[in-house]
Amino acid sequence: AYLSLARLYRLRGEIARAIRVHQNLLLRTDIRSDQRDEALLGLAGDFRKGGFLQRAIAAYEELLARQPNHRHALRTLMRLRADVRDYRRALELQRRLARCEGRDGRAEEARLLVEMAEAAHAEGRSDEERRAVRRAVRTDPRCVSAWIHLGTFEAERGHSKRALAAWQKVPELDRRRAAEVYPRLEASYAALGRAREFEGYLRELLERRPGDVDASLALARALSARGETAAAIAEVRAVLERDVENLQAHAVLSRVLLAPGMEEEAVRQLEELVGLLERSGLMEKREFTG
Repeated sequence: AYLSLARLYRLRGEIARAIRVHQNLLLRTDIRSDQRDEALLGLAGDFRKGGFLQRAIAAYEELLARQPNHRHALRTLMRLRADVRDYRRALELQRRLARCEGRDGRAEEARLLVEMAEAAHAEGRSDEERRAVRRAVRTDPRCVSAWIHLGTFEAERGHSKRALAAWQKVPELDRRRAAEVYPRLEASYAALGRAREFEGYLRELLERRPGDVDASLALARALSARGETAAAIAEVRAVLERDVENLQAHAVLSRVLLAPGMEEEAVRQLEELVGLLERSGLMEKREFTG
């Protein structure tokens, strides 16, 4: 009854009351071991919901000392340890959880390592950042976030060739995230004095994946930047023939048509884009709250 009451208090947001009930239960000597574990789990949840992260961590650690394979505690504690940037402990817990669940946990481990690299970057610890991100790509070579971060790390140090190699992995692994790296790939090719090769790279991708919209639009932007307006327009028009309401394609076409001498076409295209935005509901009137 008391465990149910504590859960009710927490659901109602009365965290202090829930904590008191769970703490009082843990002081009793007449409850079973499984009831004590449930009270300890509830107390950890109270602390977590109340924002007392260190106390929540201590409670989950105590529960794991009693039940080393408690999956909920392992999963939650792993996330809490990562939140307080104790990534070494988080990684250990992630590996334990994967073993308990009988699965390959390398993908989750790689994502934690990327988080570790990002935290090290924010704190200016470049050596630790390098070790973490390189460990991430070794742990899971299919981790897109790891390759993106590795490319950024190398580019910031002037290693354009290494950055290029890292970012080129992304379109092969996840077409949906390729748009994030196309501008970076273009900059890397330019930094290496091989700017024209970016177009060849995109055309090769499109030969293998004719329907790759992001690659087509990246190619259109590259052509437009070199003044090849007609070729850029043709590339975007091909995308719009397949998907007439593709907002990104309309936006790219509008920018391409801003070239000198194409003002009338640009105006018509912008009108079409505005109409599409209105039809999609993206320009609905919003109440001003400022």
